[in-house]
Amino acid sequence: MLLYPKLAENIVNEVQSVMDEDIIVVDESGVIIASTQKERIGHVHRGARKVFQTSRKLYIDEKMVAQMKGVRTGINMPIRFEGRTIGVIGVTGNPEKVEHYAELIRRLTELIIQETVRTEQIQSKTRGLEAYFYEWVNLEAYDQHFAERGMMLGIPVQNPHICCLLKAEIPQAVETDAFRLLQSEFENNRDVIVRWGPGLFLLLISAETPFTGCGLRSRFEAVQHEFVRKYGTPCAVGAGKTAGTSVIRQSFKEAQKALASAEKTGSIVFYEDLLLDLLVQEVQDDTRNAFVQRTIGKLYSHACLLETLQAFLAHDLSLKKTAAALHVHINTLHYRLKQIRDVTGIDPKKADGIALFSLALHLAGQENE
Repeated sequence: MLLYPKLAENIVNEVQSVMDEDIIVVDESGVIIASTQKERIGHVHRGARKVFQTSRKLYIDEKMVAQMKGVRTGINMPIRFEGRTIGVIGVTGNPEKVEHYAELIRRLTELIIQETVRTEQIQSKTRGLEAYFYEWVNLEAYDQHFAERGMMLGIPVQNPHICCLLKAEIPQAVETDAFRLLQSEFENNRDVIVRWGPGLFLLLISAETPFTGCGLRSRFEAVQHEFVRKYGTPCAVGAGKTAGTSVIRQSFKEAQKALASAEKTGSIVFYEDLLLDLLVQEVQDDTRNAFVQRTIGKLYSHACLLETLQAFLAHDLSLKKTAAALHVHINTLHYRLKQIRDVTGIDPKKADGIALFSLALHLAGQENE
């Protein structure tokens, strides 16, 4: 049923706000499903049944009112969709005077139904794509049936693609708009995009020639600019490395790891660029916690020393730049570095100490503070 009661009620409510005449909406069984006069809902309308038989508008005069129970003077108009009558709009009053109102309401109703069906088709396709992609990113081997399903959905599964994940902290109310923004930039006959969660989108970027990481980065930078302009927040992007044909699981996992790194700064990270971050992601939680406690853990009760260590490493071990950043005298910086050595037992000026502290700050997620 295309003309369901809730839609019919919405149409009646909208029309009622701009005109005084009474209105009814009748479904394919000839039953009134919405009306400005609530007591008429659920009753059979014999005039509407004639409209269904002829698919033509029907003028109802006083003579017909006397012959047919439950009808009133006015006009009944067929509501048509794809060549068939799916409902009837009725407007009470002098048929000649209300005909132009009835015609306007009929056209409005048909447009609403067409838009509703189109939206449902898009949503149905979107749900199908999301379900297919969920299978795809977890698939270790594919068969011909899976490939055929992809082709039916318009996905060129036989072509090489790279998985990319884009994440943004945006309100749910603007997610549809954000999705359309990404579609305008990426979706074409080679690239595909689907929603993957709250503020999260999965992009399958064609890796066929011509393809360059530089070109893809430029496209993502343009999207980041739009996200900041429209939503006031940057988006983080993680791009996989392995171009998958038919099986994209590896590329998806790479994109997940790249995104985990990108989310820290709202940046664009390609999997092949990951070095220390990749190692950090693979460390088990218990090992991570033990390492952090044995290196920088003792500095947690010395906030000034922890800040100094972070600044020292962030400024590539430059005493001059670190002192300037901390607004302290260079002798004070020397004293603090000595204190760090005394508290932790690790010298931040030596190569092994630098390596240990740098890794510890990465594991603690504090390297950019």
